[in-house]
Amino acid sequence: MTIQVFPYLFLLFYFHSHIDIAHAHLCESRNNVPSPLGFLNQLSQVQKGDNVTGVRELKKHLSYLGYLNYNNTYSNDQKKEHENIFDDSLETALKKYQKFYHLNITGVLDDSTITKMCQPRCGMPDFFNPNNSLPFRTISHYTFFPGNPKWQKKTLAYAFDWNVKEEAKPPLEHALKEWSSVTPFKFYYVKNVSRAEIKFSFMSGDHGDGYPFGDPRGGLGHGFAPPDGRVHFDVNQNWSWAGKRNAFDMKTAGLHELGHVLGLGHSTIVEAIMYPSVHPGERKKLHKDDINGIKALYKLRGK
Repeated sequence: MTIQVFPYLFLLFYFHSHIDIAHAHLCESRNNVPSPLGFLNQLSQVQKGDNVTGVRELKKHLSYLGYLNYNNTYSNDQKKEHENIFDDSLETALKKYQKFYHLNITGVLDDSTITKMCQPRCGMPDFFNPNNSLPFRTISHYTFFPGNPKWQKKTLAYAFDWNVKEEAKPPLEHALKEWSSVTPFKFYYVKNVSRAEIKFSFMSGDHGDGYPFGDPRGGLGHGFAPPDGRVHFDVNQNWSWAGKRNAFDMKTAGLHELGHVLGLGHSTIVEAIMYPSVHPGERKKLHKDDINGIKALYKLRGK
């Protein structure tokens, strides 16, 4: 009997150990750099009413992504942003996040939500006004920046900063051509960055634009709405110019950030180029939702 019980206890310990290990690595390091969202690993299954260290950081992250803003509540409630109490506002924000990413809408920080939060993504927020409703229309799921900024001309110059590798230039130019193929925009190259409307750069750390790399705010890259035109990529990421499996595709990232430069926000459609997150080795083209979005923004019927 002892012989039968011992293997059972061993297997029970084995599986529980592996479950714990799995929970501990929901937010894994990449390129030997700890995830800036690693604190989420200790928050699995937290929910409304819990008072747990790290909830304050969760509030900060959802605030950055545009799902939570205590400034829109009564002034005496603003201090809740700096508390580790899982309150009603946080539950509402978490449900909105889960709805955006097509997760189970529970309001609980479950493992699937943590995994999604830890996926590589664009550094731009999903919402710029936490009070905005989700952009779920009958067909389209695209969004715009506040005020719907757009270019007033259709011929735009682009330039590469000195820190852009030669290998990165062709895929970024292919991304420009793909956007040009579905819009009236024409892009032409200039050597002088100061003369360009669209400026490609590779940066690291805090580079002075409010979206530091190595921080969730920076993401893999970020592009600024018209008429800014800056596109920044994290130089410390593993980039691919030709479809490597374990690297981020440069053209796919370029298509996404150029969408921001042209005025598009994020989309809820996973297949869309404007979906916020991307996996290593994933290669995308413009989706119908991206094309519908850019045409709606610029009121285009055809090209």
